[in-house]
Order: sequence, then structure tokens, then C-alpha cells
Amino acid sequence: MTAYSTRNRKPLEEASRTIHAFCFVEVDFRTVNHETGDSPTLPLPSFAYALAKIGQLMADLPSPPFITVPGIANFRDIGGTPISTSTKVSSGVLFRSADPSNVTQAGLVKLKDLGVTHYFDLRSTIEIERDAWNAGQSADPETGVEGTRKIGIKRYWAPVFAGDDYSPEKIALRYRQYAREGTEGFSHAYADILRAGAPSFSNIFMHLANVPSPCLIHCTAGKDRTGVFVALLLSLLGCSDETVAGEYALTEQGLAEKKSIFLARLLQTEALKGDQEGAENMVGARAANMLATLVMLREEYGSVEDYLKNMCNLTDRDIRNIRARFIH
Repeated sequence: MTAYSTRNRKPLEEASRTIHAFCFVEVDFRTVNHETGDSPTLPLPSFAYALAKIGQLMADLPSPPFITVPGIANFRDIGGTPISTSTKVSSGVLFRSADPSNVTQAGLVKLKDLGVTHYFDLRSTIEIERDAWNAGQSADPETGVEGTRKIGIKRYWAPVFAGDDYSPEKIALRYRQYAREGTEGFSHAYADILRAGAPSFSNIFMHLANVPSPCLIHCTAGKDRTGVFVALLLSLLGCSDETVAGEYALTEQGLAEKKSIFLARLLQTEALKGDQEGAENMVGARAANMLATLVMLREEYGSVEDYLKNMCNLTDRDIRNIRARFIH
């Protein structure tokens, strides 16, 4: 594992704009055959369509922690994660997933059954506009984001990077060397998530401290921005670094069915053309990436609790409320 050093941050600062992998370039959905995913202009289905297909395959994943919610990929409950030999994270309180824009009617029923009342969207404006347009080409108006609104699930926009679309293809063009340098590229990217995401993370943590109802947090793939937030929460609750990293790595399973699509898209870019190793690193959710991030976080902020107090303005009371709600 590569330890993070503030002395080395300058040369890598440009690499730190989050590697939230899989937010692929737009596809003209008018050219896509939605039965097969084929397109006469692009040989691969769009990312939003791929995520919808993944959601349909979730039944093959281990449950718990994964839950089949048709139309939403990588959906799982963080509950049940062990904290100590006698305690674990409470189930049915916080769920995490990829973008829910393609949730089906059956998926909406499942969200209601789970008791979800709110969801927090960490995506950028560009991602939201793109994914909403794509979903709108194929989705029933009673499903998707509009469907969640109609059944009373409230959406809160909590962007990490409000005006930026840091897709892997755009990142790869600027940060090619970091795609194959072990954990260092990810720890710097996640450092940027911690800095830029603090205001939104603060709002979500305050919600968790004060609103006793189940909620969902998501970005595009439910991997990097969502992964950093969940790592903060699990660490605050007392989970070991290895446990936190293991929960993060579950995304490898959550998105495994479409990994070949993600890799093929990256390998079409100029920056990663022919670089299988670099593409594999960028699309991965390896435990080592999160272990390195937790080392970086402590070197930068002191501890997770210090980060939450100093960067997110949480009080001791807020932290007590969160722990009381989540530790079972």
C-alpha cells in the first residue's frame, strides 16, 4: 500500500479530481436498440442503459448485503457490517447504489417496501442532465426519478462537484500515468472528494443524525463518491480499516456483470488505448485503494472524527446521535 504524503501532493494535485469511474460519454439514445443495447453509431450501450441492465441482474449477487431493486445497480444495505465481536451496523437505515434514474415500477415498489423516504444524489449537474435525458428516452414517465417523486421519496441534491463531470474518459486524458500506479492515484482523487465534498457530506450527516427514516445515497456508479462517504460513516461507527475497505470492495461484485463494457469504453480512449492494466485499475474498487485513502485521511485531518468536526461542522451531539442510530 502506498502511503499518502502531503510532501508529494503538489506534483499530483492535478490528478486528484475524483476518479469516480464509469461516468461514460453520452450516447445518442435515439440510435440505441433498447432490446439489445446495440447502436449503429457506438458498438457499446450507454452507461445509463448498462446500469439499468445491471440492476436486472442483481438477483445473482449475495444477499445480504445486496438487494435486488429492478433498474438500480449496485444496490446494497450497509447494515450488518461488523463493528466489533458484539456489535454491527444497523440494517435498513442507509442504502447505497448507482444512479437510480432507470428504476422500474417494480423497483419503486421495492424502495417503498424498504421504507426509503429520502435519497441523496452526489452527481454533478452535467451527469444529472445527461442521465435524465438518456433515461427519458426509454423510461415510463411513472418510473425513474419522476416515479420516486410520485411515491413520496424526496430527492436531495448533494453534489461533490456541482458543475463538473469527472468521467473516467476525461480523467484518463489528463491522468494517464495514475491509472497504473497502484493506490496513489486513487488516494489523491479521494483526497479531492474529501475536500470538495465536505459541505454536501455535512448535510447528509446532519440528516442521519436527526431524521429517523431510511435513506439512499448514490452517485453514478455508487463507487467513488458514495464509497468515500460510506467509508467516513463506517469509520466513525468504529469499523476497522479492513472492514471499511472490504465493504468498499463489494462494488467489484455489484458492477461485475458490465465490467467488460466499462473496460472496452476506456480502452477506446486515446489515453488508455491498449493499456489493459491501466483501464483495469481505473474501473476497480480494490480494498487497497480504500486502505490507502484512510491512511491519507488521518495524515491530512487527524482522524475521521476530526474531519467531520472541522470540515463538516458536526458537533459531539451529532456524532452521538449518529452512533446511537447506527450501532446495533
